[in-house]
Amino acid sequence: MNPENTPVPGHPETYQTAPNDHRRWGASREIVLVPIRDPKRGRTVFAKVEQTSFDSLPEWVRHRAWCLVKDSGAKPDDPNRFTVRVGNAGNQVTVSRLIMKAKPGECVQIINGNRLDLRTTNLRFRRGALGRRAKKDSLATVNAISSA
Repeated sequence: MNPENTPVPGHPETYQTAPNDHRRWGASREIVLVPIRDPKRGRTVFAKVEQTSFDSLPEWVRHRAWCLVKDSGAKPDDPNRFTVRVGNAGNQVTVSRLIMKAKPGECVQIINGNRLDLRTTNLRFRRGALGRRAKKDSLATVNAISSA
């Protein structure tokens, strides 16, 4: 890929789109491939988000670089235990919760285990599983970050 066509995290005008292979479930036709730098492994990975879901995210979320955050309790040698988040060091919010418009206490589960597949057809609410602590209100966090 030449440098002019390279997707740049935090610059959605450079992001690529692709056909959505989940269309038979009523999902949008296109997905956005959101680039995320993984500095620990020296690579860029891509999150899959339906175009309609991406467009409905707050503007500052679409225009900020997303990051990978290792899950608490993950073993050091497990590269697949992470969440995709956005925000600043003090206030980060999980992108899957924003896409699903999760309320406080609701948990979002990734069905196929691919934590970069953030299509609504791959996300669902997990009932009665709050874990060790209740999830915070993602929308309140988003409002706090965007007004700062």
